[in-house]
Amino acid sequence: MAMQGQRGTVLRMALLVSVIVAGHVALWLSDQPFDTKLRLTLINAAVWAVILLPAVGVMLWLRTHQRLNAPKDQDSNPGR
Repeated sequence: MAMQGQRGTVLRMALLVSVIVAGHVALWLSDQPFDTKLRLTLINAAVWAVILLPAVGVMLWLRTHQRLNAPKDQDSNPGR
């Protein structure tokens, strides 16, 4: 069951990245001047970094703490 959750997360992240890339391609194919395209791309990248980097950090922190706090499997240590 956990594998389906991970697959869904990966699918959502791939969809998000695809939409971001498509938006940048559409911007760069538009009739805007070069300096406007560059400025908008840099602003967009900075905003996404501010949004996504903390979210990824929290996700990794939570995953680590869930593994540390998970009950230990009794069958994994047959010597006891």
